[in-house]
Amino acid sequence: MRVIRFAAVATMGIFLLANCGHSRPRTTVQRTSADAQIDLSGEWNDTDANQVSKVMMRDCLSRPWHSQFQTKNGKKPVVKLYPIRNRSSDHIQTKFFTKQVEMELINSGVVRVVAALDETSHARYERVDQSRHASDKTAKQQQAETGSDFILNGWVVSQNDAAGGTEVKAFVTTMELVNVETQEKVWLKVHRIKKVIQRAASEW
Repeated sequence: MRVIRFAAVATMGIFLLANCGHSRPRTTVQRTSADAQIDLSGEWNDTDANQVSKVMMRDCLSRPWHSQFQTKNGKKPVVKLYPIRNRSSDHIQTKFFTKQVEMELINSGVVRVVAALDETSHARYERVDQSRHASDKTAKQQQAETGSDFILNGWVVSQNDAAGGTEVKAFVTTMELVNVETQEKVWLKVHRIKKVIQRAASEW
């Protein structure tokens, strides 16, 4: 009986030691400012999206195209933003980037912004639904959308170079504004971000 009891205690001790030896590393979380610039991998991140959108729209809205349009037509120009495309080999959350650009446009107060190309289906479905179920007094009319005067296009490409334990990542963002009626390009800008990444030999 003592032998059986000793064996059970020994087995339990081995089990506890094994679990202690394979315990998970402790995880710590530290909050930081949402505006803090943090680069962990060198990949495109939220800091890049924020900075590029501000630089691009500051330049775009400082040019004379919108004031010239308003002087000629007596109204603010209407801009439709097409989704910014990722033409790089890196993963880029383009939806977030597109929304940052759109926010800068809207908050400027000098242009009007209509729903982006990939966002129009919801309102159109809602109008169809209202035509069937809502009262004539409150139902929204078809063919009453605000047409855009300009479309804003953009894309991001990357160029990477590496030697030894050093890698250079360059993200090149191009944006252009096109007059819908005349196809005239009234604004274009290229903005570059370059990062130098030092990696330990074991990471390559």
